[in-house]
Amino acid sequence: MMHRLFAGVFCFGFASLALATGAQASTAITTQWNDTTLSQSECLKRAETAIRRGGFDSLAHTQESRHGVRGDYSVSIRCMAEKGVVFFVVAGPSRDRTPKYMDDVFKEF
Repeated sequence: MMHRLFAGVFCFGFASLALATGAQASTAITTQWNDTTLSQSECLKRAETAIRRGGFDSLAHTQESRHGVRGDYSVSIRCMAEKGVVFFVVAGPSRDRTPKYMDDVFKEF
């Protein structure tokens, strides 16, 4: 009887730990896009400025995107001037914060 109780408690504890670990590993992603008539170079300049003014530290660049980091959160702004579109992504651990951080960056663009 004692072995069954121990086994039940162990299984419950292990399942709880697995669920807690899975919850911590999840990532919230918020995206947004906007039309643009900017040139590629002007779009990238504005993306860099928006990232900094939005409270993110700038990271490495690509020919089409600018990236930043703010604690556990990342931002990417991709300029596709030839398509007339700019695309925004904010990712991090909290579904409550990613939309707020998106607003911080989007309004600065």
